[in-house]
Amino acid sequence: MLETKLVIFFIITFPVWLIGRTRFLRKRKRRPQFLGEIVVQMFAFYFLTVAYLTFEPFTFQIPFIGDRPFSFDTQLFYRLLHMAPGHIHLQLLYSIGNVLLFVPFGMLAPVIFTKLRHVVFLVFASFMFSLTIEMTQALFTLTRMGTVDDLFFNTLGGLLGYIIFRCAAKLGGK
Repeated sequence: MLETKLVIFFIITFPVWLIGRTRFLRKRKRRPQFLGEIVVQMFAFYFLTVAYLTFEPFTFQIPFIGDRPFSFDTQLFYRLLHMAPGHIHLQLLYSIGNVLLFVPFGMLAPVIFTKLRHVVFLVFASFMFSLTIEMTQALFTLTRMGTVDDLFFNTLGGLLGYIIFRCAAKLGGK
């Protein structure tokens, strides 16, 4: 069941995206190709979903002015191993969830952005997208914390998605 907040988030953000996309296409005097536009819309939906999942409950502050200091865990796997001691299933769920969160990025981004069809560029883009999320959490949110674990697992998920993209391209004959 979807939370009402998620529905409201999409009711507000997705039309804004569609208006911006329409203006972009008109400005470039392009007619969208049906399949290509479906991939672009899926990517936009994915991007908005990631934004919702990583920033919810949307309590923000101005960096270094609020009650909460900059919060970024730089010790790889420290938080993961200490977040639920004795509950390996929760640690695995957290890790797998972070990997799966970025698999669609690795699958869809190379379809839209041709430069990301090279593994090095895709891994770099996955890392930078994740770093942007983590730094935003560390600087601006009151309830979230940036972690190097998330950077690792998100980038791994992007790479896994890229491998799926490459396998699908080979099966499709491209």
